[in-house]
Amino acid sequence: MEKYFELSIRNSTIKHNYDNHDGQIPFWAAVEVMSFSTLSKYIKNLSSKPNSPFSKLSAYYSYKTDKGNMTCPSHDMFTSWVHSVVVLRNICAHNSRIYNRSLTTKPTIIKTDQQRPQPKFYGLYHFLFAMKYLRPSDTSWNEFVVKFKRHLQQYQSYIDIQKIYFPVDWEKHL
Repeated sequence: MEKYFELSIRNSTIKHNYDNHDGQIPFWAAVEVMSFSTLSKYIKNLSSKPNSPFSKLSAYYSYKTDKGNMTCPSHDMFTSWVHSVVVLRNICAHNSRIYNRSLTTKPTIIKTDQQRPQPKFYGLYHFLFAMKYLRPSDTSWNEFVVKFKRHLQQYQSYIDIQKIYFPVDWEKHL
Protein backbone atom coordinates (compact mmCIF):
# COMPACT_ATOMS: atom_id res chain seq x y z
CA MET A 1 0.00 0.00 0.00
CA GLU A 2 2.83 2.36 0.87
CA LYS A 3 4.48 1.73 -2.52
CA TYR A 4 1.15 2.44 -4.28
CA PHE A 5 0.84 5.69 -2.32
CA GLU A 6 4.39 6.72 -3.30
CA LEU A 7 3.55 6.17 -6.97
CA SER A 8 0.22 7.99 -6.67
CA ILE A 9 1.69 11.01 -4.91
CA ARG A 10 3.70 11.67 -8.07
CA ASN A 11 0.43 12.30 -9.87
CA SER A 12 -0.20 16.05 -9.82
CA THR A 13 -3.93 15.70 -8.97
CA ILE A 14 -3.20 13.40 -6.04
CA LYS A 15 -0.30 15.54 -4.82
CA HIS A 16 -2.38 18.73 -5.03
CA ASN A 17 -5.25 17.22 -3.06
CA TYR A 18 -2.96 15.55 -0.53
CA ASP A 19 -1.09 18.81 0.10
CA ASN A 20 -4.22 20.98 0.25
CA HIS A 21 -6.53 18.73 2.24
CA ASP A 22 -4.44 17.74 5.26
CA GLY A 23 -3.31 14.47 3.73
CA GLN A 24 -6.85 13.50 2.74
CA ILE A 25 -7.52 12.64 -0.89
CA PRO A 26 -11.11 13.11 -2.13
CA PHE A 27 -12.58 10.00 -3.67
CA TRP A 28 -13.04 11.64 -7.08
CA ALA A 29 -9.30 12.34 -7.19
CA ALA A 30 -8.42 8.78 -6.16
CA VAL A 31 -10.67 7.37 -8.91
CA GLU A 32 -8.65 9.28 -11.50
CA VAL A 33 -5.59 7.16 -10.79
CA MET A 34 -7.37 3.82 -10.24
CA SER A 35 -7.35 1.13 -12.87
CA PHE A 36 -10.75 0.07 -14.14
CA SER A 37 -10.26 -3.28 -12.41
CA THR A 38 -9.49 -1.60 -9.07
CA LEU A 39 -12.57 0.59 -9.41
CA SER A 40 -14.66 -2.52 -10.15
CA LYS A 41 -13.37 -4.22 -7.00
CA TYR A 42 -13.97 -1.09 -4.96
CA ILE A 43 -17.59 -0.94 -6.13
CA LYS A 44 -18.04 -4.65 -5.40
CA ASN A 45 -16.86 -4.10 -1.82
CA LEU A 46 -19.21 -1.19 -1.12
CA SER A 47 -21.97 -1.77 1.41
CA SER A 48 -25.43 -1.87 -0.16
CA LYS A 49 -27.31 -0.69 2.92
CA PRO A 50 -29.87 2.13 2.49
CA ASN A 51 -28.22 5.57 2.11
CA SER A 52 -24.83 3.95 1.54
CA PRO A 53 -22.51 5.19 -1.22
CA PHE A 54 -23.54 2.16 -3.29
CA SER A 55 -27.26 2.92 -2.99
CA LYS A 56 -26.56 6.50 -4.10
CA LEU A 57 -24.42 5.28 -7.00
CA SER A 58 -26.94 2.69 -8.18
CA ALA A 59 -29.70 5.32 -8.20
CA TYR A 60 -27.99 6.84 -11.27
CA TYR A 61 -28.53 3.55 -13.11
CA SER A 62 -32.20 2.94 -12.40
CA TYR A 63 -34.20 1.16 -15.07
CA LYS A 64 -37.77 0.29 -15.97
CA THR A 65 -39.01 -3.16 -14.91
CA ASP A 66 -41.23 -5.33 -17.08
CA LYS A 67 -44.18 -3.89 -15.13
CA GLY A 68 -43.10 -0.33 -15.98
CA ASN A 69 -41.80 0.63 -12.52
CA MET A 70 -38.45 2.36 -12.05
CA THR A 71 -36.02 0.46 -9.84
CA CYS A 72 -32.34 0.51 -8.95
CA PRO A 73 -30.08 -2.41 -9.79
CA SER A 74 -29.19 -4.76 -6.97
CA HIS A 75 -25.62 -4.89 -5.75
CA ASP A 76 -24.98 -8.19 -7.54
CA MET A 77 -26.59 -6.95 -10.74
CA PHE A 78 -24.67 -3.67 -10.83
CA THR A 79 -21.31 -5.25 -10.01
CA SER A 80 -21.87 -7.89 -12.72
CA TRP A 81 -22.26 -5.06 -15.26
CA VAL A 82 -19.10 -3.29 -14.17
CA HIS A 83 -17.13 -6.55 -13.99
CA SER A 84 -18.34 -7.57 -17.45
CA VAL A 85 -17.17 -4.28 -18.94
CA VAL A 86 -13.79 -4.75 -17.23
CA VAL A 87 -13.50 -8.26 -18.71
CA LEU A 88 -14.46 -7.02 -22.19
CA ARG A 89 -11.99 -4.13 -21.92
CA ASN A 90 -9.21 -6.52 -20.91
CA ILE A 91 -9.99 -8.91 -23.77
CA CYS A 92 -9.79 -6.03 -26.23
CA ALA A 93 -6.73 -4.44 -24.62
CA HIS A 94 -4.81 -7.71 -24.90
CA ASN A 95 -5.81 -8.21 -28.53
CA SER A 96 -7.77 -11.36 -27.77
CA ARG A 97 -10.66 -12.38 -29.95
CA ILE A 98 -14.32 -11.80 -29.23
CA TYR A 99 -15.58 -13.31 -32.46
CA ASN A 100 -16.82 -16.89 -32.11
CA ARG A 101 -15.90 -16.90 -28.43
CA SER A 102 -18.10 -17.86 -25.54
CA LEU A 103 -17.32 -15.71 -22.53
CA THR A 104 -17.49 -17.26 -19.08
CA THR A 105 -18.35 -14.02 -17.29
CA LYS A 106 -22.09 -13.49 -17.38
CA PRO A 107 -23.52 -10.03 -16.82
CA THR A 108 -26.94 -10.02 -15.20
CA ILE A 109 -29.40 -9.03 -17.89
CA ILE A 110 -32.52 -7.09 -16.92
CA LYS A 111 -35.60 -9.30 -17.23
CA THR A 112 -37.11 -7.26 -20.08
CA ASP A 113 -33.90 -7.75 -22.13
CA GLN A 114 -33.43 -11.47 -21.50
CA GLN A 115 -33.55 -13.87 -24.42
CA ARG A 116 -36.13 -16.63 -24.45
CA PRO A 117 -34.99 -19.37 -24.22
CA GLN A 118 -31.87 -18.49 -22.24
CA PRO A 119 -28.76 -18.82 -24.39
CA LYS A 120 -26.35 -21.66 -23.83
CA PHE A 121 -23.37 -19.33 -24.35
CA TYR A 122 -22.69 -15.67 -23.63
CA GLY A 123 -20.80 -13.45 -26.04
CA LEU A 124 -20.39 -9.86 -27.14
CA TYR A 125 -24.15 -9.34 -27.39
CA HIS A 126 -24.62 -9.89 -23.65
CA PHE A 127 -21.68 -7.69 -22.75
CA LEU A 128 -23.16 -4.87 -24.79
CA PHE A 129 -26.14 -4.92 -22.44
CA ALA A 130 -23.79 -4.26 -19.52
CA MET A 131 -22.45 -1.29 -21.48
CA LYS A 132 -26.00 -0.16 -22.27
CA TYR A 133 -26.97 -0.24 -18.59
CA LEU A 134 -23.90 1.80 -17.64
CA ARG A 135 -24.27 4.36 -20.44
CA PRO A 136 -24.05 8.04 -19.60
CA SER A 137 -27.23 8.86 -21.58
CA ASP A 138 -29.79 7.43 -23.97
CA THR A 139 -28.42 9.68 -26.69
CA SER A 140 -24.87 8.36 -26.33
CA TRP A 141 -26.16 4.78 -26.40
CA ASN A 142 -28.27 5.38 -29.50
CA GLU A 143 -25.26 6.95 -31.24
CA PHE A 144 -23.19 3.90 -30.32
CA VAL A 145 -25.81 1.48 -31.71
CA VAL A 146 -26.00 3.41 -35.00
CA LYS A 147 -22.20 3.30 -35.36
CA PHE A 148 -22.10 -0.37 -34.35
CA LYS A 149 -24.79 -1.25 -36.91
CA ARG A 150 -22.89 0.67 -39.58
CA HIS A 151 -19.75 -1.26 -38.66
CA LEU A 152 -21.57 -4.60 -38.91
CA GLN A 153 -22.98 -3.61 -42.30
CA GLN A 154 -19.56 -2.53 -43.56
CA TYR A 155 -18.10 -5.94 -42.70
CA GLN A 156 -21.20 -8.09 -43.25
CA SER A 157 -19.37 -10.40 -45.65
CA TYR A 158 -16.95 -11.28 -42.83
CA ILE A 159 -19.22 -11.25 -39.78
CA ASP A 160 -21.75 -13.90 -38.85
CA ILE A 161 -23.73 -12.28 -36.01
CA GLN A 162 -24.48 -15.70 -34.55
CA LYS A 163 -20.74 -16.07 -33.88
CA ILE A 164 -20.91 -13.10 -31.53
CA TYR A 165 -24.07 -14.60 -30.02
CA PHE A 166 -26.44 -11.98 -31.44
CA PRO A 167 -30.05 -12.97 -32.08
CA VAL A 168 -31.42 -12.16 -35.53
CA ASP A 169 -33.60 -9.36 -34.06
CA TRP A 170 -30.78 -7.84 -31.99
CA GLU A 171 -31.57 -4.24 -32.97
CA LYS A 172 -35.00 -4.49 -31.35
CA HIS A 173 -33.33 -5.33 -28.03
CA LEU A 174 -30.32 -3.06 -27.97
